[in-house]
Amino acid sequence: MALTLVSVALIPVGVLASSGTAGAAGKVKVVKVFMLPKFTGIAPFTQAAAGCKKEGKILHLNCLYGGPTTGSATDQINFINNAVAAGDKGIFISNDDAATTNPALVRAEKHGVKVVTFDSDALRTGRTVYVEGSSNAAIAISELDMVGSQMTPAYSGSFIILSAQATDSNQVAWNAALKADLSMSKYSNMKLLAIINPPSDSAADATTSLQAALATYPTATGIVAPTTVAIAAAAQYLTTNNLCSKYVLTGLGDPDQMEPFMTTANNCVHSFALWNFTQEGVVAACAMHYVLAGTLKGKTGEKFKCGSTTEVVLPGQTVSAGAPVVYTMANVKSAGY
Repeated sequence: MALTLVSVALIPVGVLASSGTAGAAGKVKVVKVFMLPKFTGIAPFTQAAAGCKKEGKILHLNCLYGGPTTGSATDQINFINNAVAAGDKGIFISNDDAATTNPALVRAEKHGVKVVTFDSDALRTGRTVYVEGSSNAAIAISELDMVGSQMTPAYSGSFIILSAQATDSNQVAWNAALKADLSMSKYSNMKLLAIINPPSDSAADATTSLQAALATYPTATGIVAPTTVAIAAAAQYLTTNNLCSKYVLTGLGDPDQMEPFMTTANNCVHSFALWNFTQEGVVAACAMHYVLAGTLKGKTGEKFKCGSTTEVVLPGQTVSAGAPVVYTMANVKSAGY
C-alpha cells in the first residue's frame, strides 16, 4: 500500500532546533539521553547501545546505558524515574511490560522527557515513535521458512514456540503474525502446538520450560525460539541431551552465541535469524534527535534522515531498522557481532 508522505522539514545533522542546546560562541551542547534495555548483560542490547553511542557522537547525543540485570518492569520504572531526576532529555526503552511501565513513561513525558522505544514497544500514550529491529511480518515469515524447510518432509510437521515472557510486546506481535501466516497454503501441513512463555527471560527458565513442553507435546519435531536467550538455552539443552537430530531448532539468535552450536559434532542449529542491533541503535538515535528537535511527531509517512538513508514512519508510529538476516554456516563467522 502506497503511503502518502507527510512533509517534514529536516534539520542539519547534529543541530537541534531552538531547544536550548546551543552553548556559548555557537557551540552545540551534548544532550544527555538514557537507553534502557529489558535487562543488561546480553549482546543484542549492548550492540544497540553501541549504535546509539556511535551515531550520538554525530548528533551530539550522550547515550548513557543501564538497566536491570534480569527482566523486571518494576526495576525499569526505577531507571525511568532516575533518568528524569538526573535531567536526561530523552529515554530509549525496550519494554519488559508495556502496561506496567506506561504510567512512568507518561510522567516522564509530562516532565519534558521524550521517549523513543526500541526492540519492544510501549503503549502509544507513553512514547513518540517505536524503532523495531525488523518488521513483524518479515520475522514471522523467516521463522516459518527456517523451521519448515528443515522438516522431513519439508513444511510438514508440528512445532512449538519457545518465547519470552507473555508481557514482551515484540514477542507477542511476532507470534501473532506467525500464527496468522500458518493459514497460507505453503504452511498448510505445519501445526503450531503451543506458545510457551517462561516466567522470566532467563536461560534457566527457558530450559525448564522447554523440557516440560517437549514432554507435553511428544509429536513436536520443531522448536522456534524468537529470543536470543531462549534459542541459546534450547541449543545447549538439545546438545547436552543428544537430541539435536530429533528436533529442528531455529529462531532469533546472536551469531556469536549460536556459532558453537553450528560447528559442534552434533551440528544442532542449521539456521537462525537476527536483525542488526547496532543499526537499530543508530536509527533509534536518529529518531530521538528529530523528536527532541520537534520535527518528528510519529505521523505515518513522516521522513527523517539517518546517515545515508531516509527513514519513513510506518502505521503504528513505527520505524523499521531493516530486514532480518538469516545466518547459516556460510555466513555466521562473518556476522561481525
